[in-house]
Amino acid sequence: MVGFERWAFKAPAGLVTLTVLLCLSLMTALYAVMDRTGAAVATARDMAAHDLGILYESARDQSAAYSSTSFIGYSVGRYYGFASAFAQISPNPERAAALLRTAFAQGDAQQQGASSALAPYMAVHDRFHASFVDMIGSSVFDDLYLIDRLGRVVYSLRKDSAFGQDLNDARARDTPLGEVFREIMARLQKADDPTQVLVVTPPQDLDGATAGDGPEGVGMLVARPVVRHGAVEGVVAFRLPLATVDRRLGTLARPGVGFALINAGGRPADQPASARGLSPYGVYAVPGAPWRFQVLASGWALSGWLGWWTWGLALGGVAAGGWTWRQAARSAPVPAPGPAVVREAPPVAPPVRPDAAPAVVPAPPPPTPTSVPVAEVPPPVSPPDAEPANDLDANEEFRRCIVDVMTLALDFWHHAKRKGKIELAEESGLWRVYMDRSSLQTRTLDKYLLVETLPRNPRWRDVVRTAEFVLRHCPENGAERDGVREALGRLKQHLRHAERI
Repeated sequence: MVGFERWAFKAPAGLVTLTVLLCLSLMTALYAVMDRTGAAVATARDMAAHDLGILYESARDQSAAYSSTSFIGYSVGRYYGFASAFAQISPNPERAAALLRTAFAQGDAQQQGASSALAPYMAVHDRFHASFVDMIGSSVFDDLYLIDRLGRVVYSLRKDSAFGQDLNDARARDTPLGEVFREIMARLQKADDPTQVLVVTPPQDLDGATAGDGPEGVGMLVARPVVRHGAVEGVVAFRLPLATVDRRLGTLARPGVGFALINAGGRPADQPASARGLSPYGVYAVPGAPWRFQVLASGWALSGWLGWWTWGLALGGVAAGGWTWRQAARSAPVPAPGPAVVREAPPVAPPVRPDAAPAVVPAPPPPTPTSVPVAEVPPPVSPPDAEPANDLDANEEFRRCIVDVMTLALDFWHHAKRKGKIELAEESGLWRVYMDRSSLQTRTLDKYLLVETLPRNPRWRDVVRTAEFVLRHCPENGAERDGVREALGRLKQHLRHAERI
């Protein structure tokens, strides 16, 4: 402490202990807030991925059903559909497109006084347009584009700026429709079955956007080739608006949690009102779809009373630290004044007489070197090994309990309702049902029926909800119902010990 004596003080032991305890409590509360936020984000991520996967499958199945109908094939056909009617307007495709945009200047309503050259096209339009309106109105889409084999957009439901474009033209090649058309044509060269060709785009600004910075102009395209009697007649592209996805995700949003779909550039496609003021917590992919989404959350809103407790501990820690410093400063010793230093006058040599011989003064002995003690540095003490955390997901008894709950609930469901696992997955809405060629499969649910196939991080919330769903919808009493309740109770006991619920 050489040179620091004036800063030395002694703090009261009680205040120091209180400050340390407050700091430790604050760290524990912060970890609890982070854990609760992480659990809420994980639940929101699974729910959003599940709902977006269902929406993607609906869009894919509807596009396949519509594109394979003879109605679509006839409408875009090269003989008496929109393609042949478009070619009859004018030999110049640009003039034909200009006449069509003039005739439909305000959406799909035909203007009065249209050119007589448009008569064949208007006849085809009157034949198919009303049916297209009804078809799109009952689907997840809001528009469709019919593109002939030459790359001309011969029909659009809403008659936006893409209507009448030549997608092979340099001005339209890089538009979303132009890229989709080229991708379909490229895949057809390699596909054995053209009906299986499908192109789905991520969210992007589409042609005909009414607001470039809003969700109205953002959407996804779902495109398929139109095959008639084994020949490719053209391409049909369905437009899925971002507003439909936002409404789907809006049903999952709650205070402190929101979602945003990611566009092709890796940025949020829009900022829904429910997601404002929230922080991003990672980008996740939709299984089986080219879509990605972002979970937005607020740790303060999700923490609840833990947040207020954390703030109280922080303020208490600051107050205790300030009080400790104040008391320690008051009890610091004041250094005593040292003795006065008297400076001696330098000696004056006596006068030397000229007849006196100079006196020989002996040289002073050299100073004896003094040894300075060196403080001995203690060896570093290695910290004790941290105790490994208890991993509930790797607990064999916990995993066995999950499988018991699922198998007992499925058996009870089968005997009480005379239904199988397909109906359980569809009616509960907790498990996804896949179409594997000609039969329905429950691949995810099947993994929870054996310990060997159980995932490393099982979705125990879905297991608990499945058992509770079966108990609610199967009112029969008996040994099977008691078995399900006992297995569910053991699973919840594991979760309480691990503080999962």
